[in-house]
Amino acid sequence: MRIVQYSDGQTDRVGVVAGDTLIDLTATPAAPASVHDLYYRCGGAAVGFPAAVERLIERGSPRPAADLDDPGGPLRLRPPVTAPTGRKHLLRIWLAGVTHEDSAKLREIEARQSTGQGIDLYDRKYRECAQGGIPELFPKTDPDSLVAHREPIARPPSTIRLVPETELVSIYGLGADGQIERIGFTGGNDYTDNGIEAANPLNLPQAKNWSGGCASLGPALVTDDAFDHQNVAVSCEVLRAGARIARKEGHTGAANLNMPDGLFHLERSLFERIPLGPEELQILFWGTSIVFSDTDLANGLLVGDRVRLSFEGLGALENIITAYNPPDQLTCLRK
Repeated sequence: MRIVQYSDGQTDRVGVVAGDTLIDLTATPAAPASVHDLYYRCGGAAVGFPAAVERLIERGSPRPAADLDDPGGPLRLRPPVTAPTGRKHLLRIWLAGVTHEDSAKLREIEARQSTGQGIDLYDRKYRECAQGGIPELFPKTDPDSLVAHREPIARPPSTIRLVPETELVSIYGLGADGQIERIGFTGGNDYTDNGIEAANPLNLPQAKNWSGGCASLGPALVTDDAFDHQNVAVSCEVLRAGARIARKEGHTGAANLNMPDGLFHLERSLFERIPLGPEELQILFWGTSIVFSDTDLANGLLVGDRVRLSFEGLGALENIITAYNPPDQLTCLRK
């Protein structure tokens, strides 16, 4: 099944896309408004996510799915997974790094170019994971930093070199039996200030987190039973003033991760140390197989650039880069 979260301009809603039809599940008596509602309030944690959705489909209200694709239409896509209103702590966001060979190699080169020193940090981490060691895992701190298909990504004035990262994303919930369930998959773009990270890998939290939109998800959540996550073709292109200035293709998926147990190695590394709690949902980005060097994308992404990703079996995810000037909150601290 293909699940979407969207807004009709007045209320947040959730539905199922089946062919050319969007089935509005919020119109049912249960009135779920999100994937979180479907899982924790409408039985997903008890009977499994697909079964809980199936119970509601027959009572849903159909409308053309094309309404979701029209940028000027009545509906606006939301990220396929969001936190409940006023309870952001119930949505956790973690990401994995250097899980694909091309990414590990380029990050190593960029760090050496930036510092002028021999650095083998990324290569050592890549080899450590390949031998079953600890993967690189780090959080996104604010669920509001995740934006949807067609929503803007912020470029703060302190940005050095902003780059896209095309990543498969898995979503998890905690079942009524206390076991973690892989709910489904979506596409993700983990935008990164690569210039900050290259100068010093310890800058990673700042390179990955800022307000106004620093990552995107979408366009939809495809349930675990309906998606083959072993080998997924992906692409990323950048358009500037309507013209393509960069494009790359690659493959991601469990078969392409550099660890003996594939995806389960990431899952085990995360959940054994930080178990999922009641009513929590977990987002996990897998790391990118597509990287853009200075040669591929000089100066990185600039304001006005449009970034388009494609994920086999999931769809397209597009964002535009916009300027972000945070409010001046430092007046008292400067004294």
